Amino acid sequence: MSNSILLLLTGDIKSLDSILQEQIYNQFYRLIYPKVMYIVKDHAAAEDIIHDTFINIIRKCPHHVEETRLTPWLHTVARNATISYLRKNKKKRDELLSDDVYIENAVPLMSRSASSIESEIEAKAMKEAIIHYIHQLKPIYRQVLHMRWVEQLSYKEMADRLGVTEEKIRQTLFRSRAAVKRKLEDDWKVNEP
Repeated sequence: MSNSILLLLTGDIKSLDSILQEQIYNQFYRLIYPKVMYIVKDHAAAEDIIHDTFINIIRKCPHHVEETRLTPWLHTVARNATISYLRKNKKKRDELLSDDVYIENAVPLMSRSASSIESEIEAKAMKEAIIHYIHQLKPIYRQVLHMRWVEQLSYKEMADRLGVTEEKIRQTLFRSRAAVKRKLEDDWKVNEP
């Protein structure tokens, strides 16, 4: 993280040089834009949210945020601003289908009865994380997951194609799912009370 974005913690942005102010805003924009855009899927709305979020951070910046926690804090503030925006503009929001999420029943928030916007946004973020976790798996694990979920092959078809036994396919599929689930539990604290 650049030192200029750390100047957000000072709470005195107005006294800085205009070039430095612009640099801080541009860094903030580059940091936050992908997350906001992923949620709203509308460039103009994302820019409005980012602008409003930046102004609110300048006005209400807590000076006790640690330097190491600044980026997660900024992401949280932007996510909350995005949720508020979506609440105000319910007509424009995209609905998330739970069928889009690869691991069914991983957490209750991915159920079809997800009624709140927060749950939908969390489910979208979780889906993105699961896809990321799958890409980090061993090639054979990725391959069997793809064959099972995308190509929808049976265990026998998968075994024939790979030249292994059906039991080996079951075992590999189990291990690949377990690896994704373990990563999901670690990063998302899924099983914590």
